[in-house]
Amino acid sequence: MDGFNLKRIGIIMRPEPGNELEIKGVLNPAAIRGPDGDLYLFPPLVGKGNYSRIAKVMFDEKGDPVAVKRLGHLF
Repeated sequence: MDGFNLKRIGIIMRPEPGNELEIKGVLNPAAIRGPDGDLYLFPPLVGKGNYSRIAKVMFDEKGDPVAVKRLGHLF
């Protein structure tokens, strides 16, 4: 595959301390670009109820993902 480079930058979402919905983990998410151009994650949560979450990926000035903003849950 020409012209494609993969760069591992680390973990951008960990379980939120004290959140009983995420107490046992945040798993491999699906990802999608919204109509607003932002990148959204839909990670399954391991904890009370085993829900999925919606999170928006936050980027630094270089365009690398650095964190997430938790937006809600999919029940």
